[in-house]
Amino acid sequence: MTWSRQYEMRDPALVYERIEEAEQKRHARSRQGKSERARIGIEQLFAGEPMTQDESEQIERLLAVWYDYENAYRPALGAPRVSVSCRDHEAGEVHDTGADRDDKLDRLTAEAVGSCIDELPYMQRAVIGVHCRNRHAAVHRNPRIEDQHVAYQEAKEALLPKLRRKGLVK
Repeated sequence: MTWSRQYEMRDPALVYERIEEAEQKRHARSRQGKSERARIGIEQLFAGEPMTQDESEQIERLLAVWYDYENAYRPALGAPRVSVSCRDHEAGEVHDTGADRDDKLDRLTAEAVGSCIDELPYMQRAVIGVHCRNRHAAVHRNPRIEDQHVAYQEAKEALLPKLRRKGLVK
């Protein structure tokens, strides 16, 4: 044995490092280690880098479509406007115009964005709602939120991976 090899074998720190390396290799081969690496990989995939200006503008457009769709909802009150015999009849897409197709696309987009917003914590959902209402008339405030703009940016950051996952933001 060479002198450096003997010295290396007698140094407790080096021996301890070797033991730790062996333990890490064994952990990496185990089932728990594999699942942990997979979880970390998925988190890194969806964590991503900070939001770009283009992504921010895309989110703004998606939120505008979502808010317009949600704001247009009115509950059906009173008598139905359609005869009972024709209630479930659909004319199909034969006579659809470009505007009808755009409306359908906006509806589907708004429903997808709404499902992403529903996954957020309630305070972030409230911030997004207040901000979207303020586009029409800047008088709404939520007294529980100190800094509206910072909270809105944080909500957009939290919403970005969810929208990426659905393919709504590129």
